[in-house]
Amino acid sequence: MTLTSLLRSALPAAAFSLAIGIAPSFAGDPPEYVYLQLGTLGGPDSVGYGLNASGQVVGWSSIPDCITEASETPCRRAYVWQDGVMTELGVLPGDDESFARAINDAGLVVGTSEVGILFGSGTFHAVAWSGGAISALADLGESSVAHDVNASGVVAGWARDTSLNQDRAVTWSGGAINNPGATEPHQSNRFVGLNDFGILVGLAWNLFQPNDAVLFDGVKWEDIGGLDGPFQNAEANDVNNTGTAVGLQAFPSGAWHAALWVLGVGAIDAGTLPGKDYGELYSVNDAGYAVGGSYTDPLDSVAVLWDGDTLHDLNDLLPAGVDAHLFEAREINANGDIVGSALVDGHFRAFLMLADPEVGTWEDLGSALGGSAGEPALDGSGALIAGTQSTIELSNALPGATARLVAGFGELNAPFRGGVMVPTPDLMFPAQIVNGAGELTLRTTWPGEVPSDFAFTMQYWIQDAGGALGWAASNGLRATTP
Repeated sequence: MTLTSLLRSALPAAAFSLAIGIAPSFAGDPPEYVYLQLGTLGGPDSVGYGLNASGQVVGWSSIPDCITEASETPCRRAYVWQDGVMTELGVLPGDDESFARAINDAGLVVGTSEVGILFGSGTFHAVAWSGGAISALADLGESSVAHDVNASGVVAGWARDTSLNQDRAVTWSGGAINNPGATEPHQSNRFVGLNDFGILVGLAWNLFQPNDAVLFDGVKWEDIGGLDGPFQNAEANDVNNTGTAVGLQAFPSGAWHAALWVLGVGAIDAGTLPGKDYGELYSVNDAGYAVGGSYTDPLDSVAVLWDGDTLHDLNDLLPAGVDAHLFEAREINANGDIVGSALVDGHFRAFLMLADPEVGTWEDLGSALGGSAGEPALDGSGALIAGTQSTIELSNALPGATARLVAGFGELNAPFRGGVMVPTPDLMFPAQIVNGAGELTLRTTWPGEVPSDFAFTMQYWIQDAGGALGWAASNGLRATTP
């Protein structure tokens, strides 16, 4: 059975018509994103790599009090992140590092447990985590890497065949390893991505020759990229459920560009960002949106988003006020949410960008007590979801005065010091000094597992010796999570 006939039998007609067309463009403007910085497991760095439809993120984070012998750098540990909480996944006995590369919607995580890793050398063990427990996947005698997992729990990757001293594209299913790479014509091959219909993509090569992008439909291998000359290096990283694959390919310019391979169309050059020589796409969703990176030197990478027509700098789509450089984007899910790695103050930080999410509401409740500078005004902004930062700003207060933020889980609306205490006084924040412009700014991150429809009310009370009552109060402000 050919790939086209396989897809025709597996997909509805509407999906098949999409599969043989060019990847679709945005319907209007790109989404409005909320940016979440995911933190670390206590070490200096983290990266985001995999993402499912529920917003669970996987990758690796450095941890404290652990240095690898091979590289003498902080140990990396695989993690899963959800609703603001990052949980370490652990390693196999005897290994010192781990790396989670993908997670499916059932929460099955795959990646590697590693030891002695230095500049790509060392030993990689393909592993899966289920319910937080780690298990080793079978290999072909030496190193193995699990790259991706689909909805059915089929895992794709590669294993080193020690009998041939070559890499082989393999899958794991039901605890067994399968070796379709043994039937592929190149000397070595690797799987990197697969879709929910079992279509697999990756790369293959002969010794001292450039890589070719390859696709396997369960029966037949197909070279889909890198066919036009001795320097036409190509690698496929992912394939969606309509059969569109993405990765990199060297086009006639000589440098490799972000590339897509579409059934019935062939290779599409998605290009690079202006001023960059290279581009690569790592993930594509069923709507045809794809993400990756563009760079001249790998250390100057910029995260990119492909909309079916144009390669966008993802940094241009960051919400105002975010202080981060999006380095690369590794996965985009069915919702259009994106996970990757950002540079923040010289360190890598995993990020999650949520596309057009419900962000909650800010509501002015009124009931202020004026002071010598007038009536203080309280305002709030930012998404009210776990892991995002909110900004609470006070203006029109007496410069140099001492102010305290009072917050509560309910509303009191009772007379107090000549004004009205709006929130129930459940929390009293540390004293702050109003600046010379009569302003205060407080930034706070919403914790993990914030319940839906959670209301939080706040108000500033300010000592104001010049006022008639010696006090001033701002209006009340209610924040309600989505």
